[in-house]
Amino acid sequence: MAREHELYADSAQAREVDRQMGLFGDTHWADHLTSEQARANNEAWNTMIRERDERQRTESRRVIGTALEKMEAMCGSGAARRTA
Repeated sequence: MAREHELYADSAQAREVDRQMGLFGDTHWADHLTSEQARANNEAWNTMIRERDERQRTESRRVIGTALEKMEAMCGSGAARRTA
C-alpha cells in the first residue's frame, strides 16, 4: 500500500488520534488543513526545533569551554582534566 503512512477514519489508529486530540481541547483551528499541509507544517516545526537544539548545543559547548579556560587560568593547566 503506497499510502500506509496516512490515517484512515475507520482505523484504530485514527480513532486513538481523535481521542487524544480531544484531550487537548478545541482543534477547530486545524480543520481547514489537508494532510499534506499538516505534514509540511510538522516538518517545518521539526526543522525549527532541530535548528534551535543545535544552536543550544553550540552555545552550551561555548559556555563550558569558556568555563574550563577560566578554571585552567585560575588553577593551572590540567585542572579541568583532574575535575572532569
